[in-house]
Amino acid sequence: MKDIEAFGPGEIVLQEGTKGTSAFIVMSGAVEVLKRSGDREIVVATLGEGQVFGEMGLIEDRPRSATVKAMTELKLRVISREGFNTLLQRKPSVLIPIIKSLFERLRQASDLLAEGIAGGGPQEQAFDVLLEGQTAEARQALGDCKRTLTQFPFLIGRDSKNTETDVFYNNDLFLREKEPYRVSRNHLAIHNERGAIWVIDRGSAFGTIVNGKEIGHKTGVTRARLDKPENQVIIGPATSKFIFLIKVRQRRA
Repeated sequence: MKDIEAFGPGEIVLQEGTKGTSAFIVMSGAVEVLKRSGDREIVVATLGEGQVFGEMGLIEDRPRSATVKAMTELKLRVISREGFNTLLQRKPSVLIPIIKSLFERLRQASDLLAEGIAGGGPQEQAFDVLLEGQTAEARQALGDCKRTLTQFPFLIGRDSKNTETDVFYNNDLFLREKEPYRVSRNHLAIHNERGAIWVIDRGSAFGTIVNGKEIGHKTGVTRARLDKPENQVIIGPATSKFIFLIKVRQRRA
């Protein structure tokens, strides 16, 4: 397999249920991630430049868990197990996106085990998820725009000077905050799993408040299901200035 591969719009990169041991980094273009639900496939995420998929193939020999299809002209960096070892010695910086993704999966699996939550569950569902700020600080973090979430998990945490090189630091939205900090470097994730949208605290120091209920911190509960069409999320304690509204609508077939 070549280190760089190109695909045209509509071409299948990975097929759900097939075997594979390579990971992929999107260099240009976009892909959609599809999961089979009953007798149909639904789009559960779209991924763009710099994002990763197929990384679990590097460490396990299970069938692929989703189909990935090119949405546009697409260029991918392909990293095999052998290539991973070579890059680790010669050019480890190339592997940072994959390592970050693997660490995030490990964090999520650890949280599920700690809470005694079994994997699997209801069939996959497609959702339209809109993130908007309710405070000036939250709106500023979003560039004074509402943001449609098309990838899951969507990771939020405090901004840092070392976002590119720190493999333990992985976010899609960075919040700028001055001391004393209330937002953790890896604070929360918004995830589409087990047929619902969830907010998951990623081990933050001050927790997260979802629709008035605290998760994380000292509660022993790391996740909250977004059951309402509009859900308020406070990142940090009740005094935090980062207050967001997450609107969730199930997409019809």
